[in-house]
Amino acid sequence: MMKLNIEQRKREASELVMIHGLTRRWQTFTTLLPSFSSRYSLTLIDLPGHGESPANTSGYSVLQHAEAVVRWIDHFNVERFDLYGHSLGAMVALHAAAKRPDRVTRVILEDPPFGTMGDRLEQTVWLSHFSQVHEIRNREEFIRGSRREQVEMLGNILLKDPVTGSTQRLGTQRDPSSLRFMAACMLKMDASVVEPVVRKEWYKDWHWESIATEVTQPTLILRADEKAGGMLTEHDCNHLCSLLEDPVPVFFQNSGHNLHWVRTVDLSHSVHTFLDS
Repeated sequence: MMKLNIEQRKREASELVMIHGLTRRWQTFTTLLPSFSSRYSLTLIDLPGHGESPANTSGYSVLQHAEAVVRWIDHFNVERFDLYGHSLGAMVALHAAAKRPDRVTRVILEDPPFGTMGDRLEQTVWLSHFSQVHEIRNREEFIRGSRREQVEMLGNILLKDPVTGSTQRLGTQRDPSSLRFMAACMLKMDASVVEPVVRKEWYKDWHWESIATEVTQPTLILRADEKAGGMLTEHDCNHLCSLLEDPVPVFFQNSGHNLHWVRTVDLSHSVHTFLDS
């Protein structure tokens, strides 16, 4: 079994396991730690090839990430726990809830991309985003550059909208602090992590609709706003709710994909009330 890196905030309370998104690491959730650690015992996972977790020699499709986490769950020393995932982590959490219903009590999904990173990828800015992230991560000048130089490279990523034909620099969307964190995460990331996305093979052998039909646990769905950069579309969210046994959708208007950063207090409130219900 691959030994995934974890960070823990242990206390005598119910367990909450948290899984980050693509190209990130457990530290992406630091904004939530003061609120969550006051009420739950926390375990935060670095996915394979991210943070301090080892590379996955078998690859980095959604299914391969999900299977690695399910294997980790089989050796986790807490019998029952709630599971939180953001983006890729949300899809991994959905898969784990389906495959280990005896272990996962409730599920929290923060803006899972589903079709946005699947059959609609070529119609969005995300293909250009991740193509350039993959290319920059493999540049020697990025690896050896100063943090200021790395931030400049990332800020110059051109987000191309194939529908409107418009382009926008990533640096106009994210502040320098966010870009510094992005650079730090990318340097810890295995160089092949984003490759399946660029090759449009990320969802190989993984079908979120069929997985969702297997999930019986109460499921909180935190949906960002497509107009502000959210990935979970209203259509996919409604379809997900129709497949789940006990869905609880919450919409964050005018808020983008990283809800745990841009709507920390409101998101925390939604999670607390859901887990208290």
